[in-house]
Amino acid sequence: MATVEWSDDEFLDEVDMNSLPVSGNIFHDKQYLTLSRSLSFSDPALQARANNELNRDETAEKREERERIFKRYDQGRSKTDDIEPWEEPTFSYYMKKDEYGFIHDKVIPMEPTDRKKMEKNQIREKKWYKMCEYWKKTGQMPEDLKARVWKGCPNSMRGEVWPLLLQIKAIKEENEKAHGIGVYEKMKNMARERSPDIRQIDLDVHRTYRNHEMFQLKYCVMQQKLFYVLAAYSMYNTQVGYCQGMANVVALLLMYMQNEEDVFWALTALLRGGRYLMNDLYIPSLPKLFRFFDHHMVLRKKFVPSVHKHFKKIDMEPQLYATKWFLQCYLDKLPFSLALRVWDIFLVEGEEIESAMAITILRTFKKAFVKANDEQINTFLSSLHEKQLDEEKIIDNLSETLLELRKTRMSHLPPPPPPSPTTLAKMTNNNSRNHHGNSNMSGAESLPNIQQTAYKVKKKKKRKHVEVPEMEITSL
Repeated sequence: MATVEWSDDEFLDEVDMNSLPVSGNIFHDKQYLTLSRSLSFSDPALQARANNELNRDETAEKREERERIFKRYDQGRSKTDDIEPWEEPTFSYYMKKDEYGFIHDKVIPMEPTDRKKMEKNQIREKKWYKMCEYWKKTGQMPEDLKARVWKGCPNSMRGEVWPLLLQIKAIKEENEKAHGIGVYEKMKNMARERSPDIRQIDLDVHRTYRNHEMFQLKYCVMQQKLFYVLAAYSMYNTQVGYCQGMANVVALLLMYMQNEEDVFWALTALLRGGRYLMNDLYIPSLPKLFRFFDHHMVLRKKFVPSVHKHFKKIDMEPQLYATKWFLQCYLDKLPFSLALRVWDIFLVEGEEIESAMAITILRTFKKAFVKANDEQINTFLSSLHEKQLDEEKIIDNLSETLLELRKTRMSHLPPPPPPSPTTLAKMTNNNSRNHHGNSNMSGAESLPNIQQTAYKVKKKKKRKHVEVPEMEITSL
């Protein structure tokens, strides 16, 4: 027999006296019920009804919160009146944005080398533009594309190149054939009605790249797009829903693509595309992240044994420094310009770049790492994105590392272990369940098979990896 605790006023508000049966422990005596602080239901139907009342209140509260959050984003910045002063970034006339849109607290001088770089980029942009036009016209990836990506993609061309690499047009067409036009809008509407992840998405949107011109103002247009894409995807791929780390990836895509529906399909390609397969990085328990950790330990021991030995001695496990490396493909962990180049290569080569880049970082700073303690290493790696690095040398090192990993057939993650009977049973139950009455809208099975094109890397003369001086870490 279950017992429900009521306060005097709550009980009278919640229980309809005329609907109670005259049997068991239930009485029509209102005074008796007022004095009673607990009520035991012998009737299971009545107990279920009382529980439903409590659940209905809780569900209504969540629904109101979800509707309130959506309303703020629907209104946008101009009509929102609940923004606190402390929620806005402080500006001054001396602040200036860099070429990527990030705001700094001092004027960024334009050096003569920057002007030469701009002139060189203009020539390269024309070549990239012609290549993209050929790609769009013929539907065939240019033979020299990957070689060009390794040399460097002009920043102004990423908005053209990334959608082509991710095959957004093909993915969208396949989904429209399977589910009809307007899948993205349907997912947004479903999220508005029932997504359980809205509160966490709202919190993370306001933490994402607030030092970037596109996302610095609360409820601005780009924050709206970021929120809508994450909300819609939480319903489109219910296996993932929403996971922290996805917001930075979507924000990066929005910086260069800006069309929110295209970004939605780009996220779909990243999580489900055969070259990237990021889905298992974000599902509950993050199984692929731990597979990356295990594989990284094997590679670390083989390719940087001195660092591996020292890290083992000071208990420096991959979880302490490599989580965002793998979860966000180095966003926020490398200087933004270098992280962009890693993303360019990642979109061409696939997930094997993530393991190769991890070994490249350890090799590049090897001499400093083996003489530093755990606190110094953590401090250094957590501030690596603020340092000025020789990007060309690091990309060269990455190319060499990738060649070595491929030569030893260690560039890809080992296959995941077979699921246990318990896990298999849960997966079967989840797949058979009609999620909110709309399981047919899951887009996983409708994705086109994105095959990785074979790419021959030119053999380079063997050389040593470039390392930084020891003082760069030990002086911290």
